[in-house]
Parts: sequence; C-alpha cells; structure tokens
Amino acid sequence: MNQNDKSGGDVKRDRDRFVAFAFSAADAFVELDDEQSIRYATGAIKSLTGMDGGQLIGQNFLDLIISEDRSMVAVACEMAAKQGRCGPIRLHLKSDTGEPIRLEVRGTYLPINGGGLFLSLNHGVSTQTSVAELMDKDGFAEAAKEAINSARLGDRPAMMTMLDLDGLSSVMERMEAGDADELMSDISANIQARAIAGESAGRLDKDLFGVVHDPSVDISDLEKTISSRAQEADPEGEGITVHTASVDLGSEELSDFDDAKALLYTINKFSEQRSKFTIKDLQDGYKMMLEDTREKILTFKSTVTNGEFKVFYQPVVELSNRDVHHYEALVRLNGGGPEDSPFRFITFAEDAGIISDFDLSMCGRVMRFLDSVEKQGREISVAVNISGRSLETPIFLDKLTQLLSHFKPPRDWLQFEVTESATIHDLEGTRNFLNSLRSLGHKVCLDDFGSGAAAFQYLRALDVDCVKIDGVYVQEAQQSAKGKAFMRSIASLCRDLGISTVGEQVETDSSAEFLREIGVRYGQGYLFGKPTKDVTGWRPRTAKSIQAAQ
Repeated sequence: MNQNDKSGGDVKRDRDRFVAFAFSAADAFVELDDEQSIRYATGAIKSLTGMDGGQLIGQNFLDLIISEDRSMVAVACEMAAKQGRCGPIRLHLKSDTGEPIRLEVRGTYLPINGGGLFLSLNHGVSTQTSVAELMDKDGFAEAAKEAINSARLGDRPAMMTMLDLDGLSSVMERMEAGDADELMSDISANIQARAIAGESAGRLDKDLFGVVHDPSVDISDLEKTISSRAQEADPEGEGITVHTASVDLGSEELSDFDDAKALLYTINKFSEQRSKFTIKDLQDGYKMMLEDTREKILTFKSTVTNGEFKVFYQPVVELSNRDVHHYEALVRLNGGGPEDSPFRFITFAEDAGIISDFDLSMCGRVMRFLDSVEKQGREISVAVNISGRSLETPIFLDKLTQLLSHFKPPRDWLQFEVTESATIHDLEGTRNFLNSLRSLGHKVCLDDFGSGAAAFQYLRALDVDCVKIDGVYVQEAQQSAKGKAFMRSIASLCRDLGISTVGEQVETDSSAEFLREIGVRYGQGYLFGKPTKDVTGWRPRTAKSIQAAQ
C-alpha cells in the first residue's frame, strides 16, 4: 500500500508507533536552535529538570547543565551542526538536591525550522561526577583497552587518535594565567566532544593528548579547530602545529589480548619518549613503536613458554655469623629475549602488563628445583619474586594456588618477595592473598623498601614477615649521617613491628657490620656471593624460616 493511500487512522497508528519506538530508546527529547535555546521538549523531561516542556521553551539548554560540562556540550552542538550528529556524550544536569543528574545524550542536526539539533536524553548511564577533566595517562590507557575489547566483540567500532599539539606549552607561557586556563578548557572540550561517550579522552603529557572515538569523527576538523583556537589565543599570533596519529582499535592487528597490552604499553612509552624521536611523521613514529612492542611481547612469551632462561641463586646470609639463611632466585637470559638484560626484561614485562606469565613460570621452576633438592636429601630455602601487578591478576592468583597445591617439600622452603608494590591498588585483596600464603607456611617479604609515605603505607596495609631495604639506602648509609639515620629508623620500626630486615647490595665488611649494629638481621650482596646457577657448593644446612627480629 502506498503511503499516500493510508487512512487517517493508519497515519495516527504509524505516528504512535514511531513515538513508542523513540521513547523505548530514550527518556526524553529536546529540540534546540542554533543558539542552544530550547524550542521543544517532551518525554520524562519534568523528572529530569523539574519543569515541563512548556516551561523549558526559550531557556538555554546549557543553563540546565553543571558548569564543568558546558564547554564540552557547546562544542558537541557545534560539531553536530557541521557533521550532522554528535554523541553519545555523558553530561550532568543541575538538580535541586545538589546531586547532578547523569545523562547520556545523542544528537542529530536537521535543516528544518531554520536548522535545529534534536537531542535524545537517557538517564543514569554515566558513572562519573564530572567530565571536565581529561583522563590521565593510565586512565586513558584503560579506556583504550576497553574500546579494544568492545571492538573485538563487535559491540562498537572505535579509533584511537594521538594528538601532538606542538608549541602549546610555549603559547600558554605567553598568555595570562586565566586566558591560558580558558584555552586549555577549550581544547579539552573539543577533544572530549569527539570522544566515545564524551569520556575517552586524556592528556598524556603536557602537549600530548589522546582520544578514543567513533570512526565517523572527522579528525581533520578537530585539527583545524584546535589550531585556529590556539592561534586566536596566542598573543603573538603564532599558534601551534597539530600532528595526529590514528589506530583502528577493531583491526586484525589489534585483535587479541596481547595486542591490547602492546597498545597500552606503547601509549605510555610514546608519551615518555616522543621527544627522542627523529621521525617527523607522528603517524609512522607511533606505528613503528607499536609494531616493535608487539614483537617484544611475542618474543617475551616465547622466552617464557619455551623456558629460554636460567635461574641463578644468590645467598642471603645471617649477619651475626655469615651463615647462608636462604637464596633469592634470579633470572638470567639465554639470549634473544625482548631486552638485553634481566632488569630490562623484567621491567618491560611489568610495564607491558605481562609479568604474571613470567612470575608463574619462575615459581614453577623454583618449585621443581626444591622438589629435586628434597629427593636428594638436602635442605634449602629459596625466595621467588612476585610482582605487585601479578598479585592484582585473578588468573595468576588462581594458577599460583593450583601450583602450590602440588608442592611437596616443607612450605618454609619456598618464600615470596613482593616487588613493584607501588603498583598495588587493591591492598585489601592483596593482603588477604598474602595472608593465605602465610597460613600455608610460606614467608612473605616486601622487596625494595625505601623512603616516602607510600612505602610505610604498604608496610601498614600488608602483613609481611620481612622487608628488604633497597640497596640505594644501604649505600647512602655509608656516605652520609642522614643515610645512617634513615637506616636506623627503618630497622627500629621493623623491630618494633616484629618484622625482619634484609639489607641489599652489601659489598664491604664495614657495610655489613653497620647493618648488624643497627639491628638489620640479614644481608645480601657480592660480599657474600654472586648469583650462581649451582648452589651445591654451599654448605648443606637445615633451612631456617625468616624469624621475627627479637
């Protein structure tokens, strides 16, 4: 039947059906003119604003929004007029209760009634209190990771664009403080308005920004807008140069978990090292770095899976008599790893978020070694490192628990040293897991203990048997009165808490004697022995658990 042949009843039913479909997708609708004044409002608009549709006509839509979100929404409206649509963006309406009302908004611009923007409003979808601030580097990396996962599942295609605003810092230095803040707010709003949900945007460095956006977003328009705004604001009229690099987060090149890790690592490293690039083309420089990271991750996983590394053991001695108390298990590469030294190998894995694979492999290797030691009728105790990042990985915790269920030698033969504790965010969950290890009979040590409030925060939050004092502070104690005082304070605190201490990088007898005098119970360093693959040369003895300092 032709549309023109429909009866009045059919047309009414079609209209009602269209309205029903529309309201099934949104709570309310608002029509704006080019000045963002409200022409029409319907739906559950009163529950959102406290006013019915008629009362809202003529009011500026931006006046209903909290001040922190207005710049972003204004830019989104401008973008819709240029490109035909905007959103979804997440914003917050003002309310009488003082608690902002969270909304997700989508807009379509149509050239009717002289041009108008038609917004659909959905209530209660945002989890943020404000989108005024761009994400930091870590937050943006997580947003990119989530976008990769969504793209891989087919939920939503997404692109990630890095923007290098070359010269922005110089321009802002030439401006009055208030004007500089206004320029930064303007730039942030323009980037946010193009981000998925108006949230997936971050400032990674002083002049480096990132945004996760829909593939339909016109990045060249964003470049022109930011460049124009900066030139207008610059007292000298020079402005900035905008370079961009984009990656399709749904492409086959970023289709699995490891490639998502590579992207996150590259985001972090690119923001740190971009000043070292000689490549003028940001696009090629970023993609080259991403490809290099992907190759490193593949090589790392091959190294771990194929066991292409050796375990060396360095003695930790009791300072009172120089007897070996236990050994620390350390990695040595066979060659061909993703980095040229064990330190860089481990650091790369931690930064790339793949250290848990290695930690599990190392634990398994040490457990098998201890099993063979027991079968030979010998006794030994070994400490193996576990990264704080691994301790926040549920799969790692499950697999380590499974490994330990098959461990036959005495539990106090296997100790654990927690490294990179600063990366631990879930302190309560980590404490519970470490306590479960201790309840099995394993001793737990907090590695690389140093100065600062954070170190003492972890010592307070985590139940441990021992702390290993960073070698930097052991060395400083030999060079200054302040260093000595600092070491004494750590030793005294740990003694009062019933926690043993280990001093690292002990290389001289005078250093060992100083540590012993101030109450540090154990020492580790070249003075007592370098890491070695074969520990059979050490005098067999009954392995002691780390005992709490008296």
